Amino acid sequence: MIINKILNVDDYYFDVFMSISESLTGFSVNELQSTGLAEIYYKHILGQIETATFIEFLNISKNVLENSYSQDQLKNAITAEILSNPATQEIAQSVITLWYMGTWEGAYVNDLSYKEGLVWNVMHAHPPGAKQPGFKSWSVKPVNSNS
Repeated sequence: MIINKILNVDDYYFDVFMSISESLTGFSVNELQSTGLAEIYYKHILGQIETATFIEFLNISKNVLENSYSQDQLKNAITAEILSNPATQEIAQSVITLWYMGTWEGAYVNDLSYKEGLVWNVMHAHPPGAKQPGFKSWSVKPVNSNS
């Protein structure tokens, strides 16, 4: 079973949301929580789509997570049962976009969601105008720089 236990939220489905977010984004639950947006995103989604639709997505995700005993098996199950399923595909893609870009249906959830988008970590960059890299950072060559 590949579900992490998170103790700071009482909602049973929050654990499933964080575990499937980990699998969809490739970032650990700890990394996702360190953005400070986990609970905000969960509550935001609950306010944006019908609860029954979100719970169906989470129940399918829970089954995929519980029935996968290796990372390869999990990856294949997510592809087959979530990303290829029209009923869950759009929600999964929206969850990925939410974590990476901080947006839901093209709008930022809040100011922090722009600053903490996972895209900045992937690019080894910082969000312009929001979170500067620090004094003398210009003197350090960028990651993967050939010059």
